[in-house]
Amino acid sequence: MRVETVWLGRGGQGIVTATYIVANAAVIDGFYALANPEFGAERRGAPVKAFLTIDKSPIEDQEPVKTPDVVVIFDDKLIDTMRFAIDAVKPGGHVIVNTAKSPEEMKKIIGRNDVYLVLLDAVGIALKHVGLPVPNGPLAGAFSKVMGFPRLESIKTAFETQLGKAVEENFAATKEAYETALVVPPERVEQAAKPKGVISTTSAFLTGPYEIVGWPEVSKAGAVFPGSSLFYATGGWRLEKPVIDHSKCIMCRKCWMYCPDDAVVEAWKEVQGPRGRVFRMKVIDFDYQYCKGCAVCADVCPTGAIKMVREI
Repeated sequence: MRVETVWLGRGGQGIVTATYIVANAAVIDGFYALANPEFGAERRGAPVKAFLTIDKSPIEDQEPVKTPDVVVIFDDKLIDTMRFAIDAVKPGGHVIVNTAKSPEEMKKIIGRNDVYLVLLDAVGIALKHVGLPVPNGPLAGAFSKVMGFPRLESIKTAFETQLGKAVEENFAATKEAYETALVVPPERVEQAAKPKGVISTTSAFLTGPYEIVGWPEVSKAGAVFPGSSLFYATGGWRLEKPVIDHSKCIMCRKCWMYCPDDAVVEAWKEVQGPRGRVFRMKVIDFDYQYCKGCAVCADVCPTGAIKMVREI
């Protein structure tokens, strides 16, 4: 019995920690486990993937998982960009998603009727028990529920080894997820059916497909300019987004000055005056295509005009 899994999320969500915790718990229960993360430069919010294989027999190969039995998604905003990971799940497998959306919405978004869909608001559960938007414990609990292993007691022991603190809080979140995760069974599973695709083992998995330009398309001057961050939208990285109350904004532009991604912009807004006259004025706005939700703007705002609002 071998179970191959892929865990997808963003830096800072505890993806690597989650795989280590589940792997350690599985070993406590008498299984063999191999957890190997894969990521580029360590940046909070950047896409991260991790492989976890659990078996009753020794695991000799360390190849990345290409057709997983289970995919665990830490952020439902990742689904569109990592659709191929969902397509690679074996028919009859499981897709575990941290989401606040309804089962009907998620069935349409996932687009497969031959896999088990496991849904839970892991961030909400983590905020309730741990006080941080880190969904790794709840998702480990959901994994235990649908797979039947590792045991919750073993996960708690792994918490003690891996975390060293906040064990009770994390275990409470894990236990609630175990008890409340919603399992939507597949409509049909064809015998001997194969996955729609396989997971790429290149770095394009994280950043998307690259455009290969042949020599005839290269500038005759020999100059090739980098795409720069304009071509790399990072708005999907965030867990929260900034929202501004213009009635409190004094246009000091500290948010614009300190934003690390140039995502704070000025925009024209039509405002109605006291006599009904409509005039235009400049206001602070946000370019959500590039905003990572770092909350620096909210921290430096002297009037408290900017608040962070949860998105997932």
